[in-house]
Amino acid sequence: MTGPLRVNQDGAFPMSETPAVDAGGGRPMRRLIPLLPALLYVVIVAVDFGTPDEFRTDTMLCLVPMSASSLTTVRATAVYAVLATWTFLLLDPWLAPTGYRHDWAGFVVVVLGGAIAVATVLLRTRLQEQVSRLGNVVEHVQRALLPPAPPVVGGVRVTRSYLAAERDAEVGGDVYDVVATPYGTRAFIADVQGKGLTAVGASAALVGTFGEAAFTEPDLRRVGDRMGEALERFGRNQVLLGEPDTDWFATALIARFGPDGLVELVNHGHEAPALIGPSGVRWLDVPPELPLGLAGLLSAAEPSPAYRFRMAPDELLLLYTDGTTEARDAQGRFFPLREWVARHVEPGLSAIDLLGRLQRALLTHGGGRLTDDAALMVLGRETAAPTDGSPG
Repeated sequence: MTGPLRVNQDGAFPMSETPAVDAGGGRPMRRLIPLLPALLYVVIVAVDFGTPDEFRTDTMLCLVPMSASSLTTVRATAVYAVLATWTFLLLDPWLAPTGYRHDWAGFVVVVLGGAIAVATVLLRTRLQEQVSRLGNVVEHVQRALLPPAPPVVGGVRVTRSYLAAERDAEVGGDVYDVVATPYGTRAFIADVQGKGLTAVGASAALVGTFGEAAFTEPDLRRVGDRMGEALERFGRNQVLLGEPDTDWFATALIARFGPDGLVELVNHGHEAPALIGPSGVRWLDVPPELPLGLAGLLSAAEPSPAYRFRMAPDELLLLYTDGTTEARDAQGRFFPLREWVARHVEPGLSAIDLLGRLQRALLTHGGGRLTDDAALMVLGRETAAPTDGSPG
């Protein structure tokens, strides 16, 4: 993947990122495509005039509306069907050899070709309308699972990127969100069991619960507990709907950004985040706990305190899911994230450039496609940030 990367207005990369390509050079060709049936019509008529009477091509006029059915509108296809029929009626007796009788079989072929073409373009138009409606539904589902965030949320700069493993899908098993609450700005990133569209329901349960618990739970650990309980309820509901009895779980990293750069992290079996700044890269080995949804496997115990550190205004916190570290190349080798960060991240690199480079490297390593969803999020402090829970 080469070329510049586009960035949304909310600071997030588009879900299915592609290089920005100047399409201006292809516009003349696209304008000529609807004229191809007309060109075919001229060629067939010209060949019929320019060949001996024994060689007839007027029956091939049935191809004109058929080609139009996949390239033009319903009205244009119908016009081509009528034009082909009338042209056949004129050419057949005019160019026929002496004693030639009217080719009624050829006439039927041309008429049926036009009728089939009109029926085909009507079906194609309806299917396109259905696909367009489904696309709107997918867009709303995407916004529900991955809510758009402004560039700054409660004093925290947010830059995000998502690559779905499911072909033609923009949502999957990786989710994230950032909200400003009375307890500071809170963020999470999670990787739900499974991938692609099969994990969408569980992802929705996590996002919805986080959006509620982050505003009502003073303790960051209680936010994770609530999210785990929601995942357990989702699994029970799936069983009631006839799905297999599966222990649904998700690895997650939940963060709180407080005043003066104080950051708290709770790690539910997730990948270690990276703190990137002028002095280099520091990987935060936050003590892991059980993934969300598996709290019932261990007896209740006194929770350990959240991992705390101070974050400077010129530092960036990189969060990611295992679709990043487990991306494989053609030889089956995993993407070396830590080595890549050490080699390609220099002091002063912006969050947008960091995600752009990393996303290109991931797609290049995976041959243009990943085998698992990969979510990336870079968080940084905004100077003079509000700390009263008001939105950024």
